[in-house]
Amino acid sequence: MSIYSIAIMLGQAHYLITRKEDVRGLYRFLEDEKKQDKDLESFAAAKNTPHRLLIREGMKHIMKPTETLIALLGEEAKGLRWEAEQRLAALGTIANIAPFVGLFGTVIGVIRAFHSIALEGGGPTAVASGISEALISTAAGLFVAIPAVVAYNFFLKKARRLSIELERVSTLIIHRSRK
Repeated sequence: MSIYSIAIMLGQAHYLITRKEDVRGLYRFLEDEKKQDKDLESFAAAKNTPHRLLIREGMKHIMKPTETLIALLGEEAKGLRWEAEQRLAALGTIANIAPFVGLFGTVIGVIRAFHSIALEGGGPTAVASGISEALISTAAGLFVAIPAVVAYNFFLKKARRLSIELERVSTLIIHRSRK
């Protein structure tokens, strides 16, 4: 689970880095009424960020009725949000179950310790290996869970922020279509 969660974290970090956008500059560009549609299309084609993919989709349908444009942009934004969040489900699952896997190992270690007591008597040596195994299992579960929880919350916050940014981009495109 630790290797898989690290792979997810690296994949999500790569996704965010390669699709980073200067949002304020993007908003200014969209709000600039002097910019023509062809300028906006060229600007959107320069990078493959979710924001610019949404602009490209909006520009394809800019002449459609407002209700249709709103629906199309909404559907495109949903798809872009899904793309940004799809890796997070597995990371959240790992963050939630890793402590329980550690707890399961703890229970097994304690059972072995009691079994050793039953077979060999009540000395500390009989109990030591089972208790040691239990503590290692607990630590391993926490070692996996804590970074996964932190990363999950960080990436979820970024995905939610992206969602808000895409809503604003949609609103600006719809406003442009009404000119």
